[in-house]
Amino acid sequence: MKPGLRINRFQVDGFGHFRGYSGTPGPGLTLLYGPNEAGKSTLLAFLRGVLFGFEKRGQPERYEPEGAIFGGELWLETASGPLVVHRHGGKRASEGTLTVRGLDGQPLPETLLDQALADVPRELFFEVFAFRLDELSSFQRLAQQRGVSEALFAAGMQGARRLPEAVERLRKDAEALYAPRGQKPELNRVMKDLEEVQQALREAGDRPALYFSTRDQLAERIAEGHALEVARKHTEHELDHASRLESALSDLTVLARDRAELATLPVLDTFPPGAETRLEDVLQRRKTYRAQQAQLHERLAPIEEARERLAAPWPVRERAESLRTALATYSGHSEQLRSLPARRASLTSRRRQLEQSLGELGLAVDAGGLLALDLGARARGELESLAGRLDAADTALAQAESEQARTREERARLETTLGRVQAELTALPETRPAQVRQRQAAVGRMRAVRGDLERLAEQRLEQRRQMDGVRAPTDAVPLRSLVPLSWVVSAALVALGFAALAAWIAGPSVGVLCAVGGLLLVGLLLLVRHRVETARKASLEAQAARHRWRQQEEERFRSAQAAMSAREELLQRELLNASSAAGLSPGASLSDLAAQESLLAEQLTQAERRELLVREEDTLRTAWDTAVRDDQRVEEARLRASQREEVLREEWMAFLVARRFPEALSAASALTLWLDAAALRQRLLDLRTDEEEFTVAEAACDAVTTRLLQEARAAGMPPGQAETVAARVSVALEEVRSRAADQRHLDGQRGELLAEKARLDQLALDEDQAWEALLTEGGCQDEATFRRRAVQARRYAELAARVREHVQRVQALTGLGENAAHEEVHAAGGETGLKEQLATLRERHKAEGDRHKAVLTEQGSLKTQLSQWENDDRVSRLRIQEETLRAKAAELATRYAADRLTLALLGRARRRFEEEQQPRVIQLASELFSELTAGRYRRVFIPAGDARELRVSDGARDWSAEQLSRGTREQLFLAFRLAVIRDFGETRGALPLITDDVLVNFDPERARGAVRLFARLAEAHQVIAFTCHPWLREQFEAEGAHVLELPGATKSPREGAQPLRVVSGG
Repeated sequence: MKPGLRINRFQVDGFGHFRGYSGTPGPGLTLLYGPNEAGKSTLLAFLRGVLFGFEKRGQPERYEPEGAIFGGELWLETASGPLVVHRHGGKRASEGTLTVRGLDGQPLPETLLDQALADVPRELFFEVFAFRLDELSSFQRLAQQRGVSEALFAAGMQGARRLPEAVERLRKDAEALYAPRGQKPELNRVMKDLEEVQQALREAGDRPALYFSTRDQLAERIAEGHALEVARKHTEHELDHASRLESALSDLTVLARDRAELATLPVLDTFPPGAETRLEDVLQRRKTYRAQQAQLHERLAPIEEARERLAAPWPVRERAESLRTALATYSGHSEQLRSLPARRASLTSRRRQLEQSLGELGLAVDAGGLLALDLGARARGELESLAGRLDAADTALAQAESEQARTREERARLETTLGRVQAELTALPETRPAQVRQRQAAVGRMRAVRGDLERLAEQRLEQRRQMDGVRAPTDAVPLRSLVPLSWVVSAALVALGFAALAAWIAGPSVGVLCAVGGLLLVGLLLLVRHRVETARKASLEAQAARHRWRQQEEERFRSAQAAMSAREELLQRELLNASSAAGLSPGASLSDLAAQESLLAEQLTQAERRELLVREEDTLRTAWDTAVRDDQRVEEARLRASQREEVLREEWMAFLVARRFPEALSAASALTLWLDAAALRQRLLDLRTDEEEFTVAEAACDAVTTRLLQEARAAGMPPGQAETVAARVSVALEEVRSRAADQRHLDGQRGELLAEKARLDQLALDEDQAWEALLTEGGCQDEATFRRRAVQARRYAELAARVREHVQRVQALTGLGENAAHEEVHAAGGETGLKEQLATLRERHKAEGDRHKAVLTEQGSLKTQLSQWENDDRVSRLRIQEETLRAKAAELATRYAADRLTLALLGRARRRFEEEQQPRVIQLASELFSELTAGRYRRVFIPAGDARELRVSDGARDWSAEQLSRGTREQLFLAFRLAVIRDFGETRGALPLITDDVLVNFDPERARGAVRLFARLAEAHQVIAFTCHPWLREQFEAEGAHVLELPGATKSPREGAQPLRVVSGG
């Protein structure tokens, strides 16, 4: 075995939900165990991604975390020494950035990793060396497509890692160059173009006879074109002149009417423009200003009256500041004044309560004696400490006694339960649940196989009905030709005869019409015959297609029947095995199966109950031993607690006697008495302080009240209670502030209104002056005359503008003045004569234009024909094109031959590789598959020929992989992979095998055999397996596997990085 590659350690920096995870696989067989969603498939994708690059962005197996480092490291042991492979995801390259280093951290070339992997391509490594359960069955597809064979051949050659891609590229290049029946390949298109050029050369010839006649025709058409051009220009000139006169007729009519109306009006060129609008604006502004002046006068009158009323003298306003100060001082002491009676009553009540409480306390002291007592914190601390220790000792003693009663009760209960369990165990039979479950599974398999046999019979019957339906004759009789070709020829001859006869009798025009009608009839007959023939051909093609489909369906039915027969034989064998395992005959009825199932269910219940009772008996015995030990421990604790309580009780009595407390007091009563005395002493001290503060506050309130009454009397207010006087002063001061504010507001309004009045007076004066200036400018004395002249001036301006506009339009349209245009229209016979002349000119111009266009078209075609004949180099160009296509075809044919020769040489080398290596791989696969199936199948082989199909044999018959059950088919592909890995390790180097739950479809016996094969392979290769099944874990541990336990999938990745936990090692 050649040295290869081994993974000593992996470190996941960020991949999927892993953050900072690490693991150390063993050199041989290693099992990574964890529940669903723990990250087994994620770790497999991580190992493959670090070695060969991560998946593309958007792929589900990329596992790129959000906002975290993406990638990790592998520590590898290779033939060239240890390597540290580091790959992290980047923004540009989706496969990540690869770094290879030694253990000392020195960078190494990336080719060392390729050499360590023995130049195995990515696809081969994923399919053979590191695969999941869903990739296990894809091995057959690769074998059929020669993917594995070509990949192994490429890996067996130095420097040919991309050989499968190169072979596929050569094959595609050859097919792109030429296909025997294709049209799109380049060589096919060149050959088709060459045939078209050669056909054009054969059809080309000389045409000298038509050249001179065409030149004569061209000269005649040129002369005719010159004459038509002169006539067209003359007609266009006359037509343009008449059209201009016609377009100016409406303007001439309007112009005459406007000049007549303009002559009836006086000359008003100097009248001011917009005079009427300006007059209305001036009158409206004068009216507005006068109305605003009247409103201002009305608003000023009440303001003056209010100002006079507020200016009257008032005594309170003169002493406002003194009153405000006295009132503020009184307001500051108002709360205190209101609270004085209540405080006095409260202090009296508190003193009576304290005296009563002192009498109820039970101590023979008065208030002074109580204040003299030493109730400090130190003495209280000693009392509380001693009381707490005494209470704790009492509590401990009570708990010890309670615990002793509980343990004795628990001991008695366990003894009773243990006796009941032992009695029930004696009554149950000794049977293992696993044996009963195996028999139940066998009965279930018998039911399932019988159901499959019944469904198979129904499918076979349905197949026969479908085959009968396919064989039933459904072909329709093809259509016959309703219109023979001879009828069409006869109809054409008859039509020509009738046309000739009509031309002889009625003239050539009638003959031509008859010939056209006959030809239309013949065309209709041809169209009908073409459609009938098309439908007949389509019917024949459909009949041939149905015949081919019927043959294909019959072939498919025969294949399905053969498959059903093989399936039926397999089911019969499985029924025989299941019946022997269930202890029944293969022909047992459904009632026998139901009875057996009920019996097995009862046995399973009893076996499971016995197994449960055995475990319960062990648990109860352990609990009884524990209860006995607990009873002894609790008794010792109770004795210690009793002794402690007696010592503390004697110390408590001594403390009470020393402090002159009643000896009969309990700890709680003594502590309560101490606390009540201390609280009452503090209340006496607080009452004395409050009485002193009340005396000071009462003197301050008397001084404030006296000052407020004096100030109110000086301001002329009536006497009264202090609160009443304070309210009167507050109201008076508020009224002073209100009057001052009103005075300021009225002064501001008066000033604004006076300013507005002055502005309106000036505006009214300006408008009067503008009114007089406007009348003077219009030459009028009053408003009515001004308005009448304004209307006449507006109409005069409109008519003058329209006259100028129409004169300009007549001159622009005709190029003549107004009088000259009138003379031209009169000379043409007026409006009616001008229109008749214009219609005649248009018809003549159109006829001349059509004829001139036809002549020019004919000239162009004749010139083009002559130019082509004079410059005809088509033959020489076709010859050049023919030689170019010949050279290109030769070059493409050489490239196609080179690609095909290269493919043939590579195919010969691959076949030689298969002849030398495949027998060894097939032999190993046969041995491994036979061991996996416990000798059920003896041989694995690939039939001769190009069909790449794996088949197995048991000595009696052969099966293809599709005919095997899913579990057996996966065992076949696993055996073939293990054979390839062993052969590859002996020839190229030992690479690790990494699998992800590929044994879940194996039964326990074959799964155990597969684990043994893994363990045997682990002697020379590193084997890393993932699983979530506890029964598979037990089998791996039985073979001495190194077990690494993955953390649960529900654990948050933010809890911190934790390495994989090693549970057991082989």
